[in-house]
Amino acid sequence: MKTGRIKIVFIGSAGTGLNIIEQVLDARDNYGYPADPEGILIDSFKKGTLISGLPVLGQLKDVSALLNNRDLFFLFVLYKPERLKERYELLQSLKIPLSRFTNFFHPKTYISKSALFGRGNVIMSNSTIQNNVRIGNYNIINSNVTIEHETELGDGNFIAAGSVIGSKVKIKNHCFLGLNSSVRENIIIGNNVFIGMQSAVIQNYDNQVIAGSPAKPVRMRN
Repeated sequence: MKTGRIKIVFIGSAGTGLNIIEQVLDARDNYGYPADPEGILIDSFKKGTLISGLPVLGQLKDVSALLNNRDLFFLFVLYKPERLKERYELLQSLKIPLSRFTNFFHPKTYISKSALFGRGNVIMSNSTIQNNVRIGNYNIINSNVTIEHETELGDGNFIAAGSVIGSKVKIKNHCFLGLNSSVRENIIIGNNVFIGMQSAVIQNYDNQVIAGSPAKPVRMRN
């Protein structure tokens, strides 16, 4: 392994997952980011298939064999907005130690030095993470997202492109913020909340689908 470089295996490859793979390749090729993508684990392609120039290394069931190589680290990019909790449970079933996940922060993003992160997070290009933000594990923060100061995210959330999260917001686990949505300061969003695109969240919610400006409940979630 090259000193200071990270060998990455991607779990998943479709949709936003492919965007993430290509942003990592862009960061390596154009900005000197110290990542060496090794390949992809995905059930829907045969081993050896090339996706964006990276080989499919096997299916999800093959992860245990790759864990034997201590030089490999992982990014879980197998997400669907309406199934975040289910996907998080799938991730946990793979039994990959948290220490084997890496973060990816595209070089064309601003991240405050006082922000703190867990592992397995992705921050895509042109996003802004302000002071004293706290982010847990396995979160996807898409391009052109702003997260204001002293906001906290839990685990397994997906923040879609163009979203703005105000200051001192708390977002727990498995939540989806749709395209160009916004959350007012001091709001608490509990677990498993799905926020429709272009919604403006000005109240606290938990375990619901919400949408609109201002956002209103659509239905409870199972």
